[in-house]
Amino acid sequence: MNKPRSTWTPAGLHAFVDGSGDLDTPEGVVSARLLRRQADPHEALDALVATGTLERIRRGWYRLRDADDAVVTAVAAGGVLTCVSALAFHGIWVPRDDIPHARPARETIRLDTGVHHCSIARRLPSPVLAVDPVALALRTASACLTREYLVAAVDSAMDAGLARHPDLEEALWWSSHRGHEALAATDWAQSGTESLLRQRLRSLRFPVRTQVSIDGVGRVDLLVGDRLVIEADSVAHHTGAQAYRADRHRDLMLTALGYRVVRVSWEQVTFDWPAVARAVRRIVDAGEHRWPG
Repeated sequence: MNKPRSTWTPAGLHAFVDGSGDLDTPEGVVSARLLRRQADPHEALDALVATGTLERIRRGWYRLRDADDAVVTAVAAGGVLTCVSALAFHGIWVPRDDIPHARPARETIRLDTGVHHCSIARRLPSPVLAVDPVALALRTASACLTREYLVAAVDSAMDAGLARHPDLEEALWWSSHRGHEALAATDWAQSGTESLLRQRLRSLRFPVRTQVSIDGVGRVDLLVGDRLVIEADSVAHHTGAQAYRADRHRDLMLTALGYRVVRVSWEQVTFDWPAVARAVRRIVDAGEHRWPG
């Protein structure tokens, strides 16, 4: 038996749209199709548009006053936010791109200028959400990102608990060969810098383990061999007096236990990788990544 449709009032629809009711829309954009799954909101929609609570972006899509700019741009162009832009919206680490990535809401739509056009191999139903979910965004990102950046995005999604491995397997199976490789190369990483660093060190065949627990210290980002600790510093987690003091305390404890400690920034990994690789190579060639004797 079908669920009877209710009659919406402007106040009731506003509660539904802004999250104080049944639907949370952090992106600030909502489709009429999604609303109609719950009720028939035509009159209430007209009332909210008339008062300025909602603004029509294009046919079937509306925005609130505080809507996310990238989401609005994608929807106004004829699509929905996807790929790296959707991943960033969900809080997943990706390389920055100021141009919103969008996919067409329907196959027959040609996206307007101002967005990066992304596509996927499989045909999908017309979307009812303005931002693609994580698994679908990763699928589209597999065609835009390099292998190592895709791995970093998958690592970030897994670490944040925003995607499960079975979901990613299903999503990336339909993507490019790069997606299959990325899924196989995922590991535990708590930052994009750490993920890139791990991949690049392993590509040079250094014996690298991730998130190793050391008694009296806690987990370290990367451990090369037995005693070379490499910490991946980022502005987000290593800025400020408290973080600075905590890092120095950890370094002191590790040194007292006989470990070698190297700290590497995102800028060094991204723009000065040869110097990082040479430094690690010298330590390894000297045997200082192993315990004496």
